[in-house]
Amino acid sequence: MNYFFANLASEIDWSGIYGGIFHYGMIIAFAGSALIAFLYFWSKGRLDMDEEPKLQMMREDEQKDEHG
Repeated sequence: MNYFFANLASEIDWSGIYGGIFHYGMIIAFAGSALIAFLYFWSKGRLDMDEEPKLQMMREDEQKDEHG
């Protein structure tokens, strides 16, 4: 596929209006999706960096080492 959409915008107009629209459209799409994800996790109260899954995996590894 070789970056079809990026090549599409640059082949239509290398540094003109179509390339600019595509460029800023992609920036808005990525930033917008990150903002939506941030607002979702913020509303759910999940912006913390929870250590419990890491500690659980470490305990499981220690138990396997003791038994194995």
